[in-house]
Order: sequence, then structure tokens, then C-alpha cells
Amino acid sequence: MMAAARILRGAASSLLCRSRQRRDAAAAAAFAGVCSRTMASKTPVGFIGLGNMGNPMAKNLVKHGYPVIAYDVFPEACKEFQDVGEQVMASPADVAERADRIITMLPSSLNAIEAYTGPTGILKKVKKGSLLIDSSTIDPAVSKELAKEAEKMGAVFMDAPVSGDPKKELWNLANPVFKTGQR
Repeated sequence: MMAAARILRGAASSLLCRSRQRRDAAAAAAFAGVCSRTMASKTPVGFIGLGNMGNPMAKNLVKHGYPVIAYDVFPEACKEFQDVGEQVMASPADVAERADRIITMLPSSLNAIEAYTGPTGILKKVKKGSLLIDSSTIDPAVSKELAKEAEKMGAVFMDAPVSGDPKKELWNLANPVFKTGQR
């Protein structure tokens, strides 16, 4: 009985491994397709969410020569990008129509869901093979759902959370907690 159970576990493990390998190979192939366009090409980067965290990130892309195609629900957040010649769009879908690399930096799950799947969301006009990098502050379950929806459209969705405070105030308060135990 024990030997049969071991054999079944081994077979199940082998199937699971093969399934993971196929899934990982498919993801690697999709990512390689995006990377094959070479990051050095300075192709436009879509950036959705130009608030406290997104604004400095998008400015850094501009500083390093990447054309930014911007959108924010608050048009005044886009003004400084428009003033330096960057493209500003009327919706996330318009950004997706013009960029195949899009970064989202949004403050909540609801904002991310709207930006990706709303009536004028990214997934309405996303191009097959696009790379969608989400650095929003959202529930992990929402990230997983957005990834599934992006995959249906032939896009690659990456959950890329960030931490920190542009003003460093919150970071300085939390930093001693992270250092605990280090000598």
C-alpha cells in the first residue's frame, strides 16, 4: 500500500513538474519576444499613474531618454510631461494603442481594475506581446486576475510591487524594523 502511494505521488509530482515547465517555458518565450526588441532601442514606454510614486519613476525614464506616453486620471499630473514634449493620452486604452511596454503605478485595487479592464482600459487596445508591468499597491488576488485577463489578450503581465516613500518620511520610520536582527 505504501509503495503504491509513493508511486502515485511520484507520478503526480512528475505531471505537475511537466505542467510547470510548459507554463514557465511559455512565459519565458513571451518575455523573450518582448526583450528581443532590445531595451536599448528606447522605444516608448506607457506610464499610467503619475502620482507620488509614478511621477518620479516616469521622470527617470524621460531623464534616461525613454519617450513616455502618459496618462493619469488627473490631467494636471500630466502637464509637466506634456511641457517637455512627452505624449499625453486621454485614456489607458490610448496608451496601450501606442506603447507595447506599459507601467502602471496606481493607488488601489479598484484603480488598477478600472485602468486595465474598464471601458477605456488597457486591455481594450493592448497589442499582442505587450509587456504590462504593474507596480500598483493592490491586492495580490487582483494581480492574479489581471494577469489572467492580460494573458487572454496575448500580453505578458508582471506584478512588480515597489516600496518606499518619495519623501522618505515613512521609510525612515519603518527602516529600524527592517534592520532588526542585523549587526
